[in-house]
Amino acid sequence: MTGCDRCHRRLGDGGPTKTDLRWTLLIMLVLIVGQCSPQMAGGGRRRNRSERCPRVRAMRNFDLPAMMGNWYVIQYFASSETLPEYSCMRSSFTTTDGFVTMNFTYYYSDDPLRNFQQGNITWVIPNFAQPAHWIHAEFTYEEIYNTYVIDTDYKSWGLIMHCAEKTKAQKYLSALMLSRTPDLTPNVVNFLREKLPRYDIDLSTMFGIPQGNCSALEGEQDPKKYFKYETL
Repeated sequence: MTGCDRCHRRLGDGGPTKTDLRWTLLIMLVLIVGQCSPQMAGGGRRRNRSERCPRVRAMRNFDLPAMMGNWYVIQYFASSETLPEYSCMRSSFTTTDGFVTMNFTYYYSDDPLRNFQQGNITWVIPNFAQPAHWIHAEFTYEEIYNTYVIDTDYKSWGLIMHCAEKTKAQKYLSALMLSRTPDLTPNVVNFLREKLPRYDIDLSTMFGIPQGNCSALEGEQDPKKYFKYETL
């Protein structure tokens, strides 16, 4: 039997070939995926880049105790803010029993009375092999709110960033450039700023925080005392 005879016999016997079955299965798979895709777009949908936190590599060989103490916030970024809002922002870090707490004070820049505001954030260290990665301990934050120490020399400058993913909403990003003194040299500022765009941080809205004229008005409490208030 020749090759052509075999072809004619296969086409004429009426039975399905392996190729026919493969095409049938492929078409059925395409139809199933098409029916499931609207459902996947709901609860099981994949998040796009604007909703997902970037992958961040926390600082290696991080010395947690050396990071503790008082810092000035020299620049900040928050994805929810497009204009500078703060002056005289200062923070103090403490750690105990696997937790890290940051107490902070600041003025609103447009407040003529310079009323001091204060707050605090507490994190837990999920993995002591990576002590430069912290997770917010408060239950008020939606989903997981990660904080990373990107880099620091401990004695002069530091850079930390936060990212939170929210259900069906854009991620929230923020970053703080820290200094042990009220200012940093321009080369250090540029060095630290260059580390941030890879994490979706827009440098055009990375604002400086004035650290001059930060003394309290007459009759107000010394803001440095706020660094020592107890965390609830």
